[in-house]
Amino acid sequence: MELSSHEERRQHPRFSVKLPVDFWQTPDVVQGGFVTDISEIGLGIRSIHEIQIGAKLKIRVYLSKEEYSFDSIEGIGKIIWRTAHREQDWKGYRYGIYIMQMPLDSRGRLMKYILMLQEEESSSH
Repeated sequence: MELSSHEERRQHPRFSVKLPVDFWQTPDVVQGGFVTDISEIGLGIRSIHEIQIGAKLKIRVYLSKEEYSFDSIEGIGKIIWRTAHREQDWKGYRYGIYIMQMPLDSRGRLMKYILMLQEEESSSH
């Protein structure tokens, strides 16, 4: 069986999402952005804030549309790549974040969320 060029080759498939995210290196400076894709081990995010590659951050991703719902996950991530990014009237950065640590309750919610995304994806084909 041959893989088409756009097929997912990663060990942990990524799913396109648009979720609010907060991140901070020190609790007094919380910055935001949004998650553009999510997997078991990483996040793609966009933000207007510049963060250095290699920076370790606390991250909180809101898994539902309601910003103040309790359906969020938290963990510690590391910026592994960064590119400048421009869209129509938006200028900022795209980042790849590797999830280094995540409490078990957050990990459980992340896995449930990914299962839900997988089901949605397979039912839409």
